[in-house]
This record gives sequence, structure tokens and C-alpha cells, in this order.
Amino acid sequence: VNSIMVDESDTNCVTAANDGSCIIWDLNQYNRESCLFATTQFKCAQYHPDQSQILTCGTDRKITFWDVVGASEIRILESSKEDINDVAITPDGEWFVSVGNDRVVRLWGYDDGVCHYVGKGHSGHITSVKISPDQKFIVTVGSEGAIFMWKIPEKCQPVVAETKRPTKTANGKKKSRK
Repeated sequence: VNSIMVDESDTNCVTAANDGSCIIWDLNQYNRESCLFATTQFKCAQYHPDQSQILTCGTDRKITFWDVVGASEIRILESSKEDINDVAITPDGEWFVSVGNDRVVRLWGYDDGVCHYVGKGHSGHITSVKISPDQKFIVTVGSEGAIFMWKIPEKCQPVVAETKRPTKTANGKKKSRK
């Protein structure tokens, strides 16, 4: 098993394995709920934040979107000429990042399946990727021992509503400002 991710409800998890299977486990009943199979060595499986889909990647150089309920393929993206080692989905579910043996960081639109940004800098295979909870940074680690922080373009960051803070005027009365 190469990766495991527990869902938000803490009732299921998905594992990704070298034997070409991703298994969704029921953590309350201690049994297998469903299986996803492909001709690959799965490196990673990640739940989408709304828990309806799973993204997988592996030695077949593809990113596959799976329906959790039906355990069926929804979409397959040809994304690299080498193994893909990891994927990470932004907390809002709008974007995801893929990394692999080609030493390239790719930022994709989740719904359109288009690679919008590419980053290069690692001299070895990129082995893992995470996205910061505030969705402002991507952190990658490589086989060469490097840790990179990548700034996520503002267009890909969630819009945060500004809050008004009260201030005092010259006469001591409070006034609102942005």
C-alpha cells in the first residue's frame, strides 16, 4: 500500500496499492466496501473535498477521476511521460496539483481537467505534494532531498470577503473602514 486517506466523516478510507487496486474500506464494519482496478501501480488516492470522487495516479502516467458510489472511472487525463507519484486537491476542490518522476509540478483545474500552470525546479523525482490549508502555497519534496514552496497564483486562491474594522475619528467617535 502506497497511500491511505480517511474521508471527512471518519467512516471510510481509500488505499492505493502497487497491485493495481484502490480499496475503499468501511472503518466501522472493518471490511472492504468497494474496489477500483487499473493496469498500474497506484501511488496515490485522494478524496475530493465533497467526498463524491477520488483522484488516483500511478505508473500508468495518468490521473483518473473515480465515482465513489459506483467505483467507476469518470475521466482519465494523460498527464505525463513518466510516473505520477502524488496528487493533492485544494481545500475548495477547484484545483489540484500533480507531481512525478518528470520533476514537474502541474496545477490543474478540477472541473475542466486542464493544466493551467507548470513549475520546474527539482533536480530529482518529486515524491510528494501538499497544499496549504489557506490555499496560498504548494509544498513539494523530491528524491534529491529538496523541499520547495510554490506560491499559488491569486486566480487559484479562494476569494475571501473583507471585514470592516471600526476605527476612531479625530473626535473619538467610531467609524467603519475596510
